[in-house]
Amino acid sequence: MKKLLLILLVFVFAGTAFSSNSASANDTRKNAKQAYSELERPFKSTEKGSRNNSKLEYSKNKSPESSTSITKPIIMILPAVKGTGASSLQQISDNPFAKATMDGLSDYLAKGNYEIKSLEGSSELEHIIQMQNDIAGNDEDLAYLASLSLNADIFIKFSGSMDSKGFVTVELKAYESTTARQLGSQSSSIDSHGHTTAMDQQANLKAAAKKAMPSIEKQILAYWKESQKNGTQYKVIINITGEYGDSELEDLQDHVTDALKKQFNKVKVNSITSKTMDLVIYADPAQYEDVNEVYRTIRQATKGLVETKKQNITKKLIVMEMK
Repeated sequence: MKKLLLILLVFVFAGTAFSSNSASANDTRKNAKQAYSELERPFKSTEKGSRNNSKLEYSKNKSPESSTSITKPIIMILPAVKGTGASSLQQISDNPFAKATMDGLSDYLAKGNYEIKSLEGSSELEHIIQMQNDIAGNDEDLAYLASLSLNADIFIKFSGSMDSKGFVTVELKAYESTTARQLGSQSSSIDSHGHTTAMDQQANLKAAAKKAMPSIEKQILAYWKESQKNGTQYKVIINITGEYGDSELEDLQDHVTDALKKQFNKVKVNSITSKTMDLVIYADPAQYEDVNEVYRTIRQATKGLVETKKQNITKKLIVMEMK
């Protein structure tokens, strides 16, 4: 009996509580419905945005122009030094201030996911000097040859100065590897405010180098975007041997140039003399995987016109003989 009475009391209190909160329960359901409705809208919007993004990503992958626009040039960093001798390139390892400047440039480029080339500690220096002799004797710029040898698309030369008050300046110049054509320049300064210790100067040179890079980078990427429309660049030096009359020589050079233009996206003539032809070939990267395939095509395209002989081939440079 006591148990039954207790159960009845529980139901009475429960009923009272329910009836007293029925209005608030209705409000709760109403608010919940509104909340779910509002929650649903962002999810739908996100889902729609996701579908749109996937379409954009797909069209980017399908577009050749978009895919080339996201590739970046390989960059080599070198000190701007007087003279063309091999010893001039040792400045990086011998001079801590040059090393600090180079470190600043490397840090900036690394954060931008660029592939960076350096001659520091490179075993290819002797090979590059041989290239210098093959192409133009001791007057050729080793920085330009080094960038070709190490597969760099662009090389940046840097120089710096410091005064007794700790004011430092860094100057950068960017060049196209296949022609050594200057693409842009930028300088930047940092005031050390009287801090002139070696450590302070090195830190400020590094900071000044980073400060100058955004402007140079814009100039480089503007050139690169335009250049990539034509394909991958290869520098071709053709040494002409044998005995030719003036007219025969001109005919030969015209035939060779025409034959190459039929095979590649574009052929740019830098210079032609009675002894040499200096060309830049723009090859479709989908068709020509590396420099050896380019050289093979040159041989096939000129077969019957001349005899060819390989003299020196690196990743971006072909030196060959024709007779």
